[in-house]
Amino acid sequence: MNGPPGLASRRAVGRAELVARLAETWVRRPSTPNRVVMMLTRACNLRCNMCLTWSARPERPPMTPEQVGGVLRQIDRLTWLDLTGGEIFVRPDAEAVFDEVTRATPALRMLHFPTNGWFGDRVERVASDFVARRPESDLIITVSLDGPRDVHDRIRGRAGSFDRAIATFRRLRELPGVSVFVGTTITSASQPHVVALGEYLHGEIPGFSAREWHWNWLQESGHFFRNTGSELQPDRSEPIVRTHVARRGLPRSPVELMELGFLVTLERYLRGEPTGISCQSLRSTCFISPEGDLYPCHVWDRPLGSLLESPFAALWAADETTAARREVERLDCGGCFTPCEAYPALAGSPLAASRSTLRGIARQLRRSEA
Repeated sequence: MNGPPGLASRRAVGRAELVARLAETWVRRPSTPNRVVMMLTRACNLRCNMCLTWSARPERPPMTPEQVGGVLRQIDRLTWLDLTGGEIFVRPDAEAVFDEVTRATPALRMLHFPTNGWFGDRVERVASDFVARRPESDLIITVSLDGPRDVHDRIRGRAGSFDRAIATFRRLRELPGVSVFVGTTITSASQPHVVALGEYLHGEIPGFSAREWHWNWLQESGHFFRNTGSELQPDRSEPIVRTHVARRGLPRSPVELMELGFLVTLERYLRGEPTGISCQSLRSTCFISPEGDLYPCHVWDRPLGSLLESPFAALWAADETTAARREVERLDCGGCFTPCEAYPALAGSPLAASRSTLRGIARQLRRSEA
């Protein structure tokens, strides 16, 4: 929803600052990343079948709110932050964590976090507080929904999950200054039910648009999802991504443009074609575990050191980190195209991203005419 008077102009300035900061990486590797994914907890109140992070038994506790703030203060070029879990709001001190994040990131212009929607009151309070304190920054929240009620609850392992998620989505959708999306992970369990979920959303949420519906393909990760070798990989031959692109229509905002670039390039990736877009891992982005360890990303299980024991700048400039970056460039990491890494890759390689997106659109038009 629209916010108070003046919010739109402040957001426009903030977005311009975000683009300017991202543009730095077009020509060089910055002294600190401008975009970070930080996992705040491995704990979750649900038992999702495609993500087993809830089963982890970490030997060290997650960072305290003060430690989170201390790490973030060292990343002076941080403009874009993704906070994730587990479920963030399983933490009893989640509000204190967001307070530290808000105070520790003066250059931040985009904050995103996902939620399963179970703790709607707390999510709403955190969102309202952030918008009030940081009106120049975009706040994007993704509420997870993987199918109609029975399907979603079965996938998420807890009755009532669907109703809680829908209620939270409705509430956040009414908050001024908050951009909220439904997020669906495409797996073999959810793939047969995405049409039914779409029909429900369009029928039950007034004015709901496919532009509010974010899709993610099942990802595997040893240190994050703990689901390496998952048996839930969806059928790549089904043209569901292409159908979703057509359903969304032409983009009307920078976020929608990014989503279009992701989806049309994802379809090429799923067909086994090279994307032609360079990953930004360890160039302008990185992943930080709940325990404070630095990783290239949420997929590659390659710890690079503890940020509670070493300054961020020291680890970022370390020989092992720069060597890992060269491995990313050679795709020795294995290569992937997941949203967490795809969006900064698209922003970091605008020409290649534009070519990839236009090729994907042209191919889709040819198919529709055939």
